[in-house]
Order: sequence, then structure tokens, then C-alpha cells
Amino acid sequence: MSWEPPTISQQRGFSYAQKPFAAISFLSSCYVIFHILSRHPEKQKRLYHRLVLGMHIALLFLSFSQVWGTWAVPAGLPYYVGAAGNFSTCAAQGFIGSMLAMTVPIYYGSLVLQAYLGIKNNFQEENYRWIEYPVHCVAYSYACALISVIVATDNMNPGGTGCFYGKSPRGCESDPDVPCERGEDIGFYIYVVMFSQLFLYLLFPPSVILFMYWWIKRRGEESAKRFQGGMSNLRNILQKQIMQSIFRQISIYLCSFWFTWVFLVIHMVYKILSGNPAYNWNIFANCIFALQGFVYMLVYFALDRMGRPNAEHIVQQSTTANGSAPRRHRTVDDIRASVLRISENVSLGSASKRISQSFDFNVFDGTPDENSPWAMFIDPDSDEEESVDGSNEVSIDVHKQYDGQHDK
Repeated sequence: MSWEPPTISQQRGFSYAQKPFAAISFLSSCYVIFHILSRHPEKQKRLYHRLVLGMHIALLFLSFSQVWGTWAVPAGLPYYVGAAGNFSTCAAQGFIGSMLAMTVPIYYGSLVLQAYLGIKNNFQEENYRWIEYPVHCVAYSYACALISVIVATDNMNPGGTGCFYGKSPRGCESDPDVPCERGEDIGFYIYVVMFSQLFLYLLFPPSVILFMYWWIKRRGEESAKRFQGGMSNLRNILQKQIMQSIFRQISIYLCSFWFTWVFLVIHMVYKILSGNPAYNWNIFANCIFALQGFVYMLVYFALDRMGRPNAEHIVQQSTTANGSAPRRHRTVDDIRASVLRISENVSLGSASKRISQSFDFNVFDGTPDENSPWAMFIDPDSDEEESVDGSNEVSIDVHKQYDGQHDK
């Protein structure tokens, strides 16, 4: 099947359309890096923010390669408006863009992994901090190794909005009348790289997310079985609020991630089935893909805002079952009486509303373990202690001191 070249207007679209979007992403990543390193340096103590920092550093250079684009294509090459480079600049631009296009989803998926490990370890970061260096190493070494083979075999050549893996001239593989001038025959390896990218974008983050969601739900159900009566009702309300909060956050996280690349996947499927590229759709898809830095910046601050806790006590510690002054250790009778008093004075609907107003949490960032209300409702060991000696509060007590510290 012969290859149909793009029109002049489509060539201009490939050359210039994605550059402003990539520039926006570049500036967005710069702001996130500045925010973590300069405006809120205390965030560097948390694994989540350090991984976000690493991801946006990768996005910074990915956006740079997208702005570079067709300017790196060998000068004088037909069908590339603005081409001003050579095959060495083309290989460099394609290497940076292709490698970091695989590095970013590894970082993005690792954010879910550290969220799962954080919840599993009651947010005691010292128990799972060890994953940080492996994530950094795998994110760069795995992608670098795959793309280096492509560059070494002269298979990084002009294509689309810049340089991409494939033989040159583009389309020579499918057109017997056009001989291939550059690129060794590594067809199977190209598919390995392609499916590695699909795995990193399509399967890795959502599979970790679904496993984390299932694990939290199962632990919450185990926790709820330990209590009866008013305590069980309160726990059920809290469990529902937890799952709703998690669902909202992972929906934002996953949908925004898929939004940036799903149009490229649609184009790839169409090209495989039809044998011809849809140039206009490909230009649009590359513009959306170039917005990754901007989109992920919005997600970062949206989750940060969503996770800010408010001060609210569902069951106050200031009084005991008979209304007397607080004791040093509360008994099980005191706890049950407090829950009963809440049940008598507050309807289930209003209690749920109060809980939803006071109970909010960034599932990716986590809360310092000494302030975390989640352990009571996810960790069965925490429930066991409470059911034995009643020493833990049955409350959602997220102090304003941490709220202020979190926002500084």
C-alpha cells in the first residue's frame, strides 16, 4: 500500500501545533518543581512529593524535546516544515522524547504504589521508603536501555512532530516502491518497545489502583465486623466516606492520566487497521499528549486541596459517659455511651454529612502517622486494641495544627 504524504497545512500542523502546548507543560513543571523545592521545602520530607518532583523533572525535558520537535529533523528533508538539524540532532531529540515518554508513566504508577504501601503500613514511611531509589533507577534505566537499542540501529528517524522510532524515509516498510535508506531490520524489537509503552500507560497504573482499592475495601470490611450496634453504624458511615473519597481521588488521577495519551492510542489502532495515518487526528493527539505537564500539575494541586483535613470531633473526648471530667483512659462503656449519645441526638444522615465535611484525605500523599485517623478504620490491629482496652478515641480528630503545617 503506497504512503500518502501530508499536505502543506498538515506539515505545518506537525511542525508548530504542539509547541505552545509543550511550552505550557514546560512552565507548569517548572512551577511544580519551584513549589516543592522553594515555596514548600517541608514537602521534600514526604516520599510522595519527592516522586512527584522526579516525575516533573522528567516532564520538563520531555516538554523541551516536544518544543524542539521538527527543528531537530535534518534540514532540507521533504514534508518537514522548519527542519533545521541533521540525523544526529534527530536521534538526540527522538531519544529524549521516547525515553521520557516511558519514564513518566513509571513515575505516575509508582505514586499509586507508594499510596498503597503507605496505607498498608499506617503511613509509617520508614517502612516503605526503600522503594524510592528503585523507582528512580527503573524509571530511567529501563527506558534508556530500550531506546538506546533503537538509536544504535539507526531506527530513530524523522516522523510526525519530530523524530520517532521507525525506518527512513517514513512509510518505506509498507511501500515496495520506496527503498528504506536508514534503519536496521528490528521489527520484533519495535513491537516490544511499543507494547512496553502500552503496558506502562494502559495496565500498570490502573492495575495498582484497583488492587489498592480492593485491599482497602477488604480491610474496612474486616474492621467493621469487630463492632456491633452504634459502633458498627458509625464505622459503616466512616467506611462509606473512605471509599467515596478514594474513588473520587483515583478517578481524577486515572482519568487525567489516560486523557493525555488515549488519542494517540486511537490513532495507532486506526493506522494498524487501515494502513494509513489520520494526519489531522494525529496532530490533535500530539497536542493533547504535549499537555502532560500542565494536566499533572492540575492533578497534583487538586489532590492537595482535596486532601486538606478540617478540625471536627464526631465523638468528643472532653466528657465521659456520665458527663464528668475526662479521664486519662476511656473505658469501653464510655466509648459505647458516647456513640449511643450521638445516635440519639444526631440522625444518621446528618452524622454522615458531618463526617463527609470533616473527613477528607489525600490517599496519595498520606498523613503523618501520629495524626492519621485512617489507621482506626483500615488497620484491624488498631481495632483490636480499641475493642480490648478502649484507650483509643472513637473520633475523627484531625487537628488544625497539621492543617496549618500542611499548607505552609
